Amino acid sequence: MAENSLDFAENNEDNFDIRKVFLMYFRYWYLFVISIGITIIGAYFYLRFTTPIYNVNAVLLIKDEKKGIGGNDMLKELEMFSGNKIVENEMEVLKSRTLITKVVDDLNLTVAYFQKGKIRSYDEIYKSSPIWVQHGELNEIAFKEPLFIHIINQQKFELRNNNGELMGTFGYGQNIKSKYGAFRVFINDSLYRHDDDLIKIAFLEKNSLIENLQTQIKVELLNQKSTVLKLSLENPLPLKGRSILSKLIESYTFSALTDKNMEATATLQFIDKRLRLITGELGDVEKDVENYKSSEGITDLSVEGNLFLEKVKENDTKLNEVDINLKVLDGVENYLKSSQSGVAPATLMVNDAVLIGLLSKLNELELQREKYVRTVQADNPILGTVNTQIANTKAAIRESITNQKQGLQVTRASLKSLNSRFESSIRTIPKKEREFVNIKRQQGIKESLFLMLLQKKEETAISYASTVTDSRLVDEPYSNPNPVKPKSRIIYIIAMIIGLILPAGLINLKESFNDKIQSKTEIENATGITVFGEIGKKPKEMKDNIVDMKSTSFLAEQFRTLRTNLQYAAGGVNVDGRGKAILLTSSIGGEGKSFVSINLTASIALLDKKVVVLELDLRKPKVSEYLGVSREIGISNYLIGQAKVEDIIKQSALNPNMYVLPSGPIPPNPSELLSNGKMGILIEELRKQFDYVVLDTPPVGLVTDSTILGQYVDAVFYLMRYQHTPKSYLKVLKDLKSKNKFKSLNIIFNGVDYRNSKEYGYGYGYGYGYGYGYGYGYHGDTQKPTFWTKLKNNFKV
Repeated sequence: MAENSLDFAENNEDNFDIRKVFLMYFRYWYLFVISIGITIIGAYFYLRFTTPIYNVNAVLLIKDEKKGIGGNDMLKELEMFSGNKIVENEMEVLKSRTLITKVVDDLNLTVAYFQKGKIRSYDEIYKSSPIWVQHGELNEIAFKEPLFIHIINQQKFELRNNNGELMGTFGYGQNIKSKYGAFRVFINDSLYRHDDDLIKIAFLEKNSLIENLQTQIKVELLNQKSTVLKLSLENPLPLKGRSILSKLIESYTFSALTDKNMEATATLQFIDKRLRLITGELGDVEKDVENYKSSEGITDLSVEGNLFLEKVKENDTKLNEVDINLKVLDGVENYLKSSQSGVAPATLMVNDAVLIGLLSKLNELELQREKYVRTVQADNPILGTVNTQIANTKAAIRESITNQKQGLQVTRASLKSLNSRFESSIRTIPKKEREFVNIKRQQGIKESLFLMLLQKKEETAISYASTVTDSRLVDEPYSNPNPVKPKSRIIYIIAMIIGLILPAGLINLKESFNDKIQSKTEIENATGITVFGEIGKKPKEMKDNIVDMKSTSFLAEQFRTLRTNLQYAAGGVNVDGRGKAILLTSSIGGEGKSFVSINLTASIALLDKKVVVLELDLRKPKVSEYLGVSREIGISNYLIGQAKVEDIIKQSALNPNMYVLPSGPIPPNPSELLSNGKMGILIEELRKQFDYVVLDTPPVGLVTDSTILGQYVDAVFYLMRYQHTPKSYLKVLKDLKSKNKFKSLNIIFNGVDYRNSKEYGYGYGYGYGYGYGYGYGYHGDTQKPTFWTKLKNNFKV
């Protein structure tokens, strides 16, 4: 069976006909209609009861100087404490646990509210719930079972568990302690609609919620060459999704501004401390000048004294700047020696560009470390890398400070030496004037230092007041009006595809399990023998097995065609006075040999030809039964010598030219009787009396009778019946041909259902007599079958 199936598959593949494949499926068009209808209805209910998911997006610009993005020159000058942003780092910060935790807390996302829906049992509501819940510590059961709040009125409500059991009646704002934990329920007066409202409350575990949001929130670059980020989130509630993204961006912006303002605050504190010190010293010096002038009666200095005074003041200013720089360097060095972490020291008083760069870099690294400490684990490699960079930067700063200190010490010594020379010259000035010059000099030094610090303070205050974030919101969170899933169009397309695949699969499964012959092409491809003729399926209107050969019915026309072609298969016209002998056999029983034998004989008899049919199926004779002829004496009697030829020949009532030799009593040894040699004598005798001798024999696939009789005939007609003959017998027929066991071997394809055959397709038929009803089988009533009967018959293997 497996070999045969393989042979058929190869033959079909070589002779693939797309029309036949289409017609094979088209026969079951109603299955496709039903299947597609069911899947479309299923898709409709799936879409109706499935919660739609919407996509929420926002666009954020990150100012990253490395990628050419920055503000205008005015803002750059004011942003004294801004550092470069690395957009890849900011993408991770936006999804950090710290920021998302703040979003969850601020929006109270650990509590979800549901209301009875029109389609689904409960639909989630957001910012439209008439009540809201504030909870403390919750128990494990709170995260597993929902809670139900039945609003009685604006003063009180009922609390029910998941089973609908009443847990008590409470007032709004009252502390409630239950098996769920501790919580309070408040009413939103502006959203209160009516009494007798039921709200379902679901508590969500905070850590799981944060992890889910970290997974759901997508941050991606819109373009690899830009610093524009797209934030997206899928949520069944567009308003809730927009609120989450808005709060996330707000928290991110606030966090960035906080980091930037920390450095400005530290600088202002340093300047204020120095100003308080200088202000006190300047006040003391001014009092000294005032007291000295009052006590000594000095109003002006000499020209020479003024000249030396200006030079000394200029020199002292430089010396004071050197001292300030040394103090600033000491302050930086003290910071580096301390173990504290935080914002690096200010760079306003530092004049060295290299040191300013190192301190700025240290500022950035410290801010990064503060950010990473809040967003990543302590053992994170990124945090370790930043710590290493901070250590290296501090080492470079120490080396730079040492070098600068050495230079400043040399400069200080030089300025003191110059001051000594000036002081020697000043000593020549009268004592009073010299003392006044010294006091005046101290006043000028303190005054210049005070003015410089005051200027730096104002610059820092302006920068602090004008601090802007390093990001800009390009598009506020928005949601698409159509859900991203499920997509109705795709669902319906998938439903239609499934609706096509299911019946096609059933049809293919049915065809794969069907081992019966379906078409004459199948026969011809497998055997190499052209089908000699076809006989259609007998209509139900036909009560017996006798076709009215005088009618114009389709079956009668087919038998006439078979009769016309018969002379070519049997060797042409008789020239020696001997009649033509033909044999009809098949593979198995029930393929219609007796039906074809009788009606073919009747059709020949209409041509005024004498024809006789021999009922040689001695095991299951049917010809005599169909023709109403007695088989008390017949061929079996002749073969055992109990009767002569003239004793067993009987005329048929159908036509005076049609005769029949009944089988006679059923013998115990049919094959041995047929082999005793008398059969050849009988056929020769009949050839002399009749124009055609038709042998109705048993199936060749079951017994050897047909093979024995084949030597006495001119042609053999092998019957195969549509949807009845197993495909495995095609190999038997092929072997009969290859071994030449029969001469002039021909095939008659019987019982063809032209309406349902994949060879001809649905609706095929002819307009003869019985016309258009060949799809209803040989037996049964004449009523048109129901739809379900046709469905059952189509899938009968």
